[in-house]
Amino acid sequence: MNKNQKWISSGALLLIILISIGLFALKGQNTNGAAVYDLEEVKLAINIVPNSALVFIAEDKEYFAEEGLNIQYYSFPTGKLALDSLISGGADIATTADIPITLAGLAKQDISVVATIEYSNNNIQVVARKDSGIYEPQDLIGKKIATTRGGGPLFFTYKFLEKYNIDINLVNLNPSDMVTALIKGEIDAFIVFEPYPFLATEEIGEEKVNVFSEPDLYGETWNIVIMDEFNNENKGTVFKFINALVKAEQYLNENPKESLEIVAKNTGLDVDVVSGIMKKQNFGVVLNNELIGYLKEEAIWAIKQGLSSSNEIPNYIDVINREYLLEINPEAVTI
Repeated sequence: MNKNQKWISSGALLLIILISIGLFALKGQNTNGAAVYDLEEVKLAINIVPNSALVFIAEDKEYFAEEGLNIQYYSFPTGKLALDSLISGGADIATTADIPITLAGLAKQDISVVATIEYSNNNIQVVARKDSGIYEPQDLIGKKIATTRGGGPLFFTYKFLEKYNIDINLVNLNPSDMVTALIKGEIDAFIVFEPYPFLATEEIGEEKVNVFSEPDLYGETWNIVIMDEFNNENKGTVFKFINALVKAEQYLNENPKESLEIVAKNTGLDVDVVSGIMKKQNFGVVLNNELIGYLKEEAIWAIKQGLSSSNEIPNYIDVINREYLLEINPEAVTI
């Protein structure tokens, strides 16, 4: 992202107003000549992970500015927390995985998915300490394992435990805290998305951990979500945002090396690390029936696990808003 970027940490709420004002004063103009104060401000709740690559590219190449948008970035450690911010009024748009969307649908929240921008069936992994005696999945029995609350890793965890018929001592932590806890030996393993499995392996040492991957267990989507009220009042804004992402998708396809560098710069990861992660990911601005299938399956699981007070599975097709992508790139819509 360029020198005018504005990442706002979710843990620094007291500084939001001051930071925003200061950055507005300093930003001046983008290189394409558009004055920032002439652009429409949009608040985006985002998880700073490679899944959000198209957003990073759209900002770095100033596609948002071309569309007349000035994106204010609010960073969260998980997509679930980003969506929570959206629902509570803290953002206009959010990036999130499918599980938080499932739970929001069960809670009858008025959300709309306007695009899926990434998919992977091998982004969530189990990282375990060898000195905890963990060499195969069955060795996790009775161990203290961390995962996230209410997100894709939690769904993966339950499917993983079901597949191997094992019981564990499950705790909830933020992804970055998992790495620290594993290093200190406070937990025996964790289950979460990249880049945290890589970071933990690098810090502890590849020879001291075992990493379990289950490519066919769960395919996670990464989505762009808005509230229905925002959609009704800001259709032009949403169109411009999606159009900028479509431009970013084209840039990624035509400039893979440069795109890796952009993602590395924004995530703070080494280019080689980002390359390894993104090889497991599929990027594109789409809306397809796979998402609907995941949402229904996850809703059944959430009800069974008591994660929802509702026992009624929503018609998730009603959560999908196809109008923008149908106009911009109809071939990308197969729902």
